[in-house]
Amino acid sequence: MKRLLRSLLVSLLLSLLAASAGALSAANPVYGYSVDLPVGWVEADNSDPAHIGFLSPNADAMIQILALSPGAGSDGLEIARFMLEEIEGVGEPESFEYQSRSAALSDVAFATGGLEVQGYMITVNDRQADYVIMAFAATESFELAHGHLLSSLDSFSLDEASRRFPGPVSQYFYPFPAPNERASRLSFLDQPVPFAVDPGVEDAAQVLVDREARILEPYGATDRETFSDAWRRYFRMIYRDNYTRLEPLSREIDAILEAEGIPRVDYPHELLAWLQGFDYVRTGGLSDFQPPISCLTSGTGDCDSLGMTYVILLHHLGFDAILMASDRYAHALAAVDVQGPGARFPFEGTDWLVAELTEDVALGQIAASMADPEGWIGVRLGLEEVAGE
Repeated sequence: MKRLLRSLLVSLLLSLLAASAGALSAANPVYGYSVDLPVGWVEADNSDPAHIGFLSPNADAMIQILALSPGAGSDGLEIARFMLEEIEGVGEPESFEYQSRSAALSDVAFATGGLEVQGYMITVNDRQADYVIMAFAATESFELAHGHLLSSLDSFSLDEASRRFPGPVSQYFYPFPAPNERASRLSFLDQPVPFAVDPGVEDAAQVLVDREARILEPYGATDRETFSDAWRRYFRMIYRDNYTRLEPLSREIDAILEAEGIPRVDYPHELLAWLQGFDYVRTGGLSDFQPPISCLTSGTGDCDSLGMTYVILLHHLGFDAILMASDRYAHALAAVDVQGPGARFPFEGTDWLVAELTEDVALGQIAASMADPEGWIGVRLGLEEVAGE
């Protein structure tokens, strides 16, 4: 077994296939898991669905996913220890729960093909298989690759349903569901809305935002298409981390709208007016982005953070919506697939009605100076099918 695994690592490191221009989103058709890797990562020789790998743009880092037959260990910790022994590596695994399954995260260092590597390993005990997800880089490149390795691991989803929940690294750093929720003051249509948030969740969400901003920054020096793809992945990672956290609030908002007798077609208008009433605040720093969960607890936000909050809540309410971002205008909007007058943004075969979050204007209104569709990129978030469809 040891010889097989070590030879597999060597072959994956040496077997680079065609490069991909955009972010690499790949699903395993046999085991059902998926990853959403940073822009420029490429697929390695993945002829065996039980052992697949992906390489960084300069091929000095990789992520490898192994599906082992059940029995490598009774929990994530035992699987990690088994794997460390198999690859003759060193590491300190720590147990946690991922999607109600026993898991472990380990730092890891080992040698493969004469190369010293360092990184992280997540092991998951599942009914179908025992999963090992390793992200590592050449030791001399580890510090530079550190954020990419964690982000790559965090993009792993065990199955389609898991894509709605925070990633495994996020769930390692702070448990999901959160253990210490506290009531937060919030009102909608002049009615109090029950909304409980664990302060640790807000901190963890901001850590993810800052990590992804550090990954995004270097892409600003690339061509527009590459930067646009990197921007889209940045928003997807934040969306995933916040999506399920906002589900209880969306149910309360839905109940209030229904009780008030507001026609369903007007839900996006009411929600937009509510968020436009939040105070405009920029966080500054590299990310300059406030996670949606924090926007709601503080009643503050800026264009892109409020835009994402709007999109997530609309998805929970059953409306399809996208984010729109522009480096030309240094601004962000949301856009909704609903009927009505106003400016529309064509994207992926749909003409989306634009939504400005930081001005008190109706759905479909946009400043004339920002009305050129060529100045915007559309950002599809989350699952292809939104909630309720």
